[in-house]
Amino acid sequence: MQNETLTLNTHRLISGLIAQGVHQFVISPGSRSTPVALLIAERVQQQPALRLFVDVDERSAAFFALGMAKTQQVPVALVCTSGTAAAEYLPALAEARLLHIPLIVLTTDRPLELTNIGAPQAIDQTELYGKQVKQSQRLELQQPGTTNADFIAFQSQRSVLTAMALPRGPIQLNLPLRKPLLPDLGVTPPQIKTVTVPQATVALAPTALTELAGQLQGKRVLLIAGPEEDSAYRATLLALSQKCHWPLLADSLANLRGRGAVISNFDLLFQARTTLPAALQPDVIIRFGSTPVSAPLMTWLEQQTVPLYLVGAQRQMADYSRATTHVLAADEQLLLAELLAVMPAQDATYLANWQQYAQRLQTKLTVPTELNEVTSVQVLDRLLPATSRLFISNSMPIRDVEDFYSGQAVRELYCNRGANGIDGVVSTAAGMATLGGANYLLIGDLALFHDMNGLMMLRRYQLPLTIVVINNNGGGIFSFLPQAAATDYFEDLFGTPQALDLAQVAALYQRSYQKVTTLVEFEQALQMQVQFIEVISQRADNLQLHRRLVSCLKQELSGDD
Repeated sequence: MQNETLTLNTHRLISGLIAQGVHQFVISPGSRSTPVALLIAERVQQQPALRLFVDVDERSAAFFALGMAKTQQVPVALVCTSGTAAAEYLPALAEARLLHIPLIVLTTDRPLELTNIGAPQAIDQTELYGKQVKQSQRLELQQPGTTNADFIAFQSQRSVLTAMALPRGPIQLNLPLRKPLLPDLGVTPPQIKTVTVPQATVALAPTALTELAGQLQGKRVLLIAGPEEDSAYRATLLALSQKCHWPLLADSLANLRGRGAVISNFDLLFQARTTLPAALQPDVIIRFGSTPVSAPLMTWLEQQTVPLYLVGAQRQMADYSRATTHVLAADEQLLLAELLAVMPAQDATYLANWQQYAQRLQTKLTVPTELNEVTSVQVLDRLLPATSRLFISNSMPIRDVEDFYSGQAVRELYCNRGANGIDGVVSTAAGMATLGGANYLLIGDLALFHDMNGLMMLRRYQLPLTIVVINNNGGGIFSFLPQAAATDYFEDLFGTPQALDLAQVAALYQRSYQKVTTLVEFEQALQMQVQFIEVISQRADNLQLHRRLVSCLKQELSGDD
């Protein structure tokens, strides 16, 4: 072999990742990453269970990998060349860190003698991502010797295990490489010693469980399910809420709406009222999942003095309302199953009160008669197939889904609610679409503009994704914020109209396209599986529509104590 040490150690690195469950790789091409990229490609060709995606835009690639890891709940590996290419991963890694998504980032690098000395395409990549990753480690793939070889095999496995350990998160492996970079192909990978880690769960101590059950007995318990990070406990949470007649306020991203004792669209109630009527006020609150989308709900929580239990080994007291009084750092599924076994059925009056209010809210919602940003969500709720997936952009789309999506069918909803940015949305949704089946993306024109490069992955890999673009020619959410009063500067600084020709965007990436202006046209476009649907909206009209709805709800609920 001409490049034996590099070839065999790179194989050991790849084998270690595969051994611990990394079966999908996203590569952004470059020179310095040549040995890693080539040997991954060779391994994928030899092992059908592995998948390789190539994305030339590093920022898009990172969000694409994020979308796969997020929706499949598995670790995914990223590979890039040296220099600013590695820096492009940072936005997606910040999202992954906050939402506990396991990404394994392989940043190839210039060797020490070419760092900080004026060499081209070289930046200091040591701990490049700072606190946005759980751990950063350097591996020397070209250093000979059995001790280093064994360390590479061990550390690559350890990195995946660290990424998957609670709280999950991204890991960086920095790989300085000297020329020659071309590995030997056709070489049988060396055997490595694999590490076995049995699955373990964190349970409450029996005395703590007994005490918790006693605290909940006979109380008006309000369950809150924020955005879901783990689907394993979904059914058990529903079963507990139904058995105990505890109302469950389900975030749109909790994937629970439309079932059991779930209360949907509650954000509208908290927009209409800063305090709850006495009939809805809880004695105890239990929170699951990550931070809810509803800012009014979080504002209401800030005012509460009742006990609030924050559940989950990944939560780390991530509660900006600071209402948490008890942390239950236990496995959600195990805790819920234990509570389900020991808790008797409770009085149903409290749940009935909440359901009555939920019904009153529903009767005041706009019945779709014309196409706008609100009714677009209602149409998606009514027409998207059961078991389909809907990715939602941040800014106005996720807020409208939170308010007007009721869950008329069982679907999976996703959104990047860690850092809440509008960058990388298309690429993340494309990563979701690697699962196949029926996939949809609801996005605004500015978020689309931020990540149009992500559309190339749909074209390159023929991924099934229907994109619905709400085009209000700018940043619609700013019309709802105090900045709107700065009328002399508003359009330039906040409205930021781009005047995009979305038909041309769709044509560039070979997507079938239709602009719709009526409900009938929108429904027909969805039924005909048009790939790129443009919904026209006016920001000023959308603001007034939302204000009228909230005003109507305030009037409806004004007489309640």
